[in-house]
Amino acid sequence: MSKPLILLHQEALRRTHPVFAAAPAETPAVFIWDDAVFQQANYSLKRLVFIYETLCELPVDIILGRTLATVLQLAPSMLYVPATTNPLLVSLIDSLKKEVPVKIVEDEPFVTFQRKTDFNRFFQYWKKAEKTAFLLDGCEDA
Repeated sequence: MSKPLILLHQEALRRTHPVFAAAPAETPAVFIWDDAVFQQANYSLKRLVFIYETLCELPVDIILGRTLATVLQLAPSMLYVPATTNPLLVSLIDSLKKEVPVKIVEDEPFVTFQRKTDFNRFFQYWKKAEKTAFLLDGCEDA
């Protein structure tokens, strides 16, 4: 009988990510070191070292291989995956959805704005967000 599995990706490498709480207790987590994905993303050696060193600090098994083939071999009953807006990862997750049940787990927002705000540039966002980004709850006062 297959078990659920957490599939981490390079945009969700932290111990406190909500994906760990969303999955049933004792669900194993894996990170698939997919060289083809890294090459397609054009990651530098420094970035790859950062990813690896971060993974070494997490409760996750690192598996070398192609993502889709490896997940199919593991045959999870449910795959818990952190949400991402990275088009490369979104495409990969969409491929996985065709083969196994996938639950996308949204992350907690970095900051929460009381009013809807339109940002055309990151600088505009950051000028507004920096006031609350490092507060305990990440919310603006009013």
